[in-house]
Amino acid sequence: MGKRNAFKIASIYIGTLIGAGFASGQETMRFFTRYGIRGIYGVIVTAILFAVIGIVILLKVYEDKIISYYDWIVPFFGPYVGKLIEIFLAFLLLSLYCVMLAGSGALFEQQFGYRKEIGIIFMSVISFITFLFSMRGLAVINSVLVPLLIIGIIAVGIIVIPDKIHNICDVDLFPYTIGDNWITSCLLYVSYNSICAVMVLSSMYPLLNNKRIAIAGGSLGGFLLGIMLLFLFLPTLILYRDIQAVEIPMMTIAFSIGKNMGNIYGALLWFAMLTTAVSNGFVFIQSMERKLKLKHLYACISFCIVTIPLAQFGFKRLVHTLYPMFGYIGIILIFLIIFRKGKTQ
Repeated sequence: MGKRNAFKIASIYIGTLIGAGFASGQETMRFFTRYGIRGIYGVIVTAILFAVIGIVILLKVYEDKIISYYDWIVPFFGPYVGKLIEIFLAFLLLSLYCVMLAGSGALFEQQFGYRKEIGIIFMSVISFITFLFSMRGLAVINSVLVPLLIIGIIAVGIIVIPDKIHNICDVDLFPYTIGDNWITSCLLYVSYNSICAVMVLSSMYPLLNNKRIAIAGGSLGGFLLGIMLLFLFLPTLILYRDIQAVEIPMMTIAFSIGKNMGNIYGALLWFAMLTTAVSNGFVFIQSMERKLKLKHLYACISFCIVTIPLAQFGFKRLVHTLYPMFGYIGIILIFLIIFRKGKTQ
């Protein structure tokens, strides 16, 4: 049971962070590939930081019996400011879910030739079914889809790396300065993602039977995220000149292998959006139930109905508007994780 719960936690951790930006290769290009071969140092440091942050969050969740991200916020900021920040974080959860719905619509429209509304509604229906089973549904869908994502990303890398290694591009578009280098880039990347990690892992208390599970779940999640990041980094570095201007680099790389691989990777990208959507949506629904005293079924129905029209704003517009805010909030939350206790006893 312990090993199984550690794997479930690691899968949820990975599924939360491996959204459209990660699986598409766009985040890897932005934060690592542009520094050339030195970007691999950033990949290694990022994997270590993800493991450490995951372990620290889960240990505090276990020791302080934290059941939601609200238990982090109020002790740190106080009841009044804490409530305002809780509302803002809830807005971010809602936004991230809508971004993934919009991404599903864009993928269905651009890659598979269907109307974007079909993609939005399809993901909404699958998410609704997952939400109905609460933590069990979240654990099952991540435990099934995350291994497929890991295998798919590694498979593309294994095919591309040996075949194209002679084309490796030691990209060094930016000088090594204090303000812009692989060190600051990987730190910003981790802080950018930490906000989601805090909010989702704060709900993992039911799966934490002891400290060993917390340590195993955090370290396994960080290690596997690092492996996936490595197999995104190397192909994008090798083929950088061919993909630097495209919106979904890994999709272009997959199609360079063959049409079937491209279609398979398109499905994997959708799975990545789904795991991120259900993780963020699950935490938001938990907050709705607590604040509004709603029954679980009514909270799930209300959430899924309201978010469908919000996703119509479009994937690109939502990403460009909302994502820049996340890194700054993430930096605050890292300090919150490391230096403060969770729920007051």
